[in-house]
Amino acid sequence: MTEPRRGVAAAEAPAALRRLRRMRTEEKFLGPLEAAVMERLWKRGTATVREIVDDLGRSRALAYTTVMTIMSRLHEKGLLQRDRSGKTYVYRPAVSREEHRQRLSRELVRGLVDEFGDVALAQFAAELDGVDAGHRAALRRIAKESDDAPR
Repeated sequence: MTEPRRGVAAAEAPAALRRLRRMRTEEKFLGPLEAAVMERLWKRGTATVREIVDDLGRSRALAYTTVMTIMSRLHEKGLLQRDRSGKTYVYRPAVSREEHRQRLSRELVRGLVDEFGDVALAQFAAELDGVDAGHRAALRRIAKESDDAPR
């Protein structure tokens, strides 16, 4: 008896990895519009939906309601915080870009280890073999800081 799910996933993995490598970092785990909204908010600090629509409107046509929906979903996902100012919300990032990347990296690694177990760990170890000792020490410090950070 074969394992169709694992076999299919293994066969599709190289194509999926190639697609992931071509995408910008934020787009790997956020949709392109979500990533664009987060990018604007990380740069601006705070903004209303109208301000984001105006910013994004310089490069593409977007409906106000589309951006409002995206920002509401990012709020529901815990990536944005918002405060009411009159009849509108003022949004701000709930986490920094670096915190977001750390969280995504942690989730990705855990998912790979959960799915592939020792094979994933062996691949991580093999990748580390090519890293010089000073860089490995820096990576250990980053990992320790990440372990000590609240989740």
